[in-house]
Amino acid sequence: MKYLGEKFIILALFGMMLLSFMFLSAVESKNTNLDNSNVWTLYFADPKSDSLDFMIENHSKNSDFRYKILVDKKVVIESDLPVPLGETKNVPIPKETLDLSNRKITIIVTAGDNKKEIYKNF
Repeated sequence: MKYLGEKFIILALFGMMLLSFMFLSAVESKNTNLDNSNVWTLYFADPKSDSLDFMIENHSKNSDFRYKILVDKKVVIESDLPVPLGETKNVPIPKETLDLSNRKITIIVTAGDNKKEIYKNF
């Protein structure tokens, strides 16, 4: 009789561990999907070069973005950009049209109430 009780405890423990691992796996797979997080990111396509091209990676419910390019705190380019959920858009900026010598370039992107900015010094 004692042997049967020990076997039951071992099987019950193994069953609870298996259920726990399955639950944790399901929660982890849900959390790794950024489209459930309602976030978006802004970054330079090549941060080490002198290129001003930037990327908007959208994992939020908002798909309407507005960006401004400022040279020494003066707006030189302003535009709207749609970025659907789950997509990344590259925004090429022709630096030939801007005088960048010894200047601070700021890129401000807004989506709804969220605002993010990145900058480079030349």
